[in-house]
Amino acid sequence: MRKFFLSWGVNILSFVIVSRLIRGFQFQNFWSIFFTSIVFGIVNAMIKPLLILFSFPFMLFTFGIFLFVINAVLLEIVAFFVHGFSIDSFLTAILGSILLSLISFIISSIVFPRRARI
Repeated sequence: MRKFFLSWGVNILSFVIVSRLIRGFQFQNFWSIFFTSIVFGIVNAMIKPLLILFSFPFMLFTFGIFLFVINAVLLEIVAFFVHGFSIDSFLTAILGSILLSLISFIISSIVFPRRARI
């Protein structure tokens, strides 16, 4: 349970950092970040696997870079449903997707360090 809440905290912190770095990636207040994190987790768990399955040829052709487009679409879906979260354009969503992935990876590697295996 502790790891779940830490992962959720990493997700919230990543959203905060991305909203500070990208001008068109906006939240009204902390609660909108909080709910965006919840909805984004649910959307990632339910819709993302289907989108990856249907776009598998594009994933192979682009060596996985198309995954950022899928994440941008998911961010746009979340922005549609969560009041207080807005994305100005699809290009902003793609840039947000890239930065969100990168920042989340960096924070997760700090919070959840892997132990060296011998």
